[in-house]
Amino acid sequence: MTENWPAAGADDWMDLVRQSLRGRDLAELSSTTRDGIEIWPLYTDGPERPAPLAAADPRRLEAGWDVRQRHGPGAATADALDRLSAEIEQDLAGGVTSLELEVPAGVDADGLDALLDGVDLAATPLALAPHAELDAAAAVIALAVRRGTGLASGSSLGVDPLGDWARSGRRMDCVPAAAWTASVVAGPEGWGSEGSGSGPLGPAGGSGLAAGVRALTVDGVRYADAGATEAQALGWATATGVAYLRALVGAGVPVDSAAALIGFRLAATADQFVTVAALRAARVMWERVVTASGGSAEAARQYQHAVTASHMYSRRDPWVNLLRGATAALAAGVAGADAVTVLPFDHASGAVDADGALGRRLARNTQLLLLEESQLARAADPAGGSFYVESLTEQLASDAWRVLQEVEASGGIEAAIDSGALAAATEESWQARLGALRTRSEPLTGVSEFPLLDEPSPAGRGTAQAAGAAGLPIRRLAEPFEDLRDAADRHHAVTGDRPAVWVAALGSASDHSARTAWTQNLLAAGGIEARGATGVDSPVAAAADFAMSGLAAAVVTGADDMYRLRGPATASALSEAGAAFVALVCDLGTPAELLEDLRSAGVDEIWHDGIDIISALERLHGALGVA
Repeated sequence: MTENWPAAGADDWMDLVRQSLRGRDLAELSSTTRDGIEIWPLYTDGPERPAPLAAADPRRLEAGWDVRQRHGPGAATADALDRLSAEIEQDLAGGVTSLELEVPAGVDADGLDALLDGVDLAATPLALAPHAELDAAAAVIALAVRRGTGLASGSSLGVDPLGDWARSGRRMDCVPAAAWTASVVAGPEGWGSEGSGSGPLGPAGGSGLAAGVRALTVDGVRYADAGATEAQALGWATATGVAYLRALVGAGVPVDSAAALIGFRLAATADQFVTVAALRAARVMWERVVTASGGSAEAARQYQHAVTASHMYSRRDPWVNLLRGATAALAAGVAGADAVTVLPFDHASGAVDADGALGRRLARNTQLLLLEESQLARAADPAGGSFYVESLTEQLASDAWRVLQEVEASGGIEAAIDSGALAAATEESWQARLGALRTRSEPLTGVSEFPLLDEPSPAGRGTAQAAGAAGLPIRRLAEPFEDLRDAADRHHAVTGDRPAVWVAALGSASDHSARTAWTQNLLAAGGIEARGATGVDSPVAAAADFAMSGLAAAVVTGADDMYRLRGPATASALSEAGAAFVALVCDLGTPAELLEDLRSAGVDEIWHDGIDIISALERLHGALGVA
């Protein structure tokens, strides 16, 4: 019967949208990324020539991406290493196919051998977490030589001196790392020989690294976790890759071989489509770098290890992190990542169980469901052809390329780190994002929106990495709100009573319910209980109820008509009843003259959408004696 239906086009869609908006501007359906890229509600066309993406690894289409679990570092004691070894064995038995390991300080090849006793290095890719300690990379090489089995394709030695410089503030140089890489992995025959690239670490038993094993890692996750925008993180990561490529070629490594020794570790976030576009844009940029440097298209294929970003994990209501991690993993899989690490949902709060097994199990099962139930890896580029994704990929790649050009024009990524320009740009981007968080234009479920007021205080700070004194910090989005919640919990522990505010709701439920619910949500974000909120029919009743509560602060809610009728009298009555702080909730469209009358009557603050709620809650904490 559908052949008789009239064809619908974009104009028909727009007519229906305008009807739904009821006179509001169509622009309200658009949004803007942190890089200023406008996201439209409908895409009817894409780039004239979508950027060609390198072909997916055939092994990924057959077996899926590597489900990579992160482990370590922990202490270097025998008991701690035994526990870490047991966790690794448990994860591999549960479906993990790859390991990311932060080697505990002081562990040599012997300790590494014991730690990885049950791991077949020829079958299970082993990636060292980004680091600058060549001894750790040498220990992996020594272990592979000792066992004689080689390292699996997808393994990485994790050497990242420039990333370590950005992370810790300790000045590092990538030239020694490149020279070490060239001398160790090339083999005695040198790079021009037929046998180079297949040696004691590879299946041939000769010299050099096996195909698909990388020595240098570009860690773009740190930039994202410090507050960088997507374009900044991509530009700086690509600039780091350029520096490593130059250093390897300078050490005598051919361009194709040098590119094959570099892998990228990139952030995946709960912003699904931006993550998909960012990972696709990263491949476009790296392909352009390698081919412009004289490399082949095959060598230009970027190896991507996607990691769910630490900055999006909350300590409060950590179960919401399951949704964030699943969305980020989905985006990474759709974008074509070669390996994906989903951090445990309790990564920021500390394990909810004794040994952290639940968080690790849910992290790996999130990926296994996407792979085995959804068959997400069976398509090479499932987002390809989408006008939206193609347009976003092109714009992100263009913006990130400009960031790369600015870095190169200023002397390279080393100069950007050394001068403080990179840190300053990151700080500026973070402050802009912090403003969006504080006004809730970027809401955080379970933190700034719909918080669980009676949730027990988290036991710890989890496993998030701290920065050195001069390095880039990890700036978790939820932290400003969590600081308020922590202060409220301390007040509760000391006084035995949770900080509370009386809500004087004027009129019937239909009059005040929307603004009362908004108020309860806002107060809970600061760990403050809302009492009352049942509706009062007179200023006298509002003052009497407040006086009976014994509280020090009140918030007035209701409709604008009710404010005109009873607002000033209610505010005055609350002040006379002992309220040291009175706030009133309204909308942006509430008349200014009405608000002025309310302020004159005793209202201390006007609350509405778009205010800086962190500042408002801090002032309220002060009024309530919360330190």
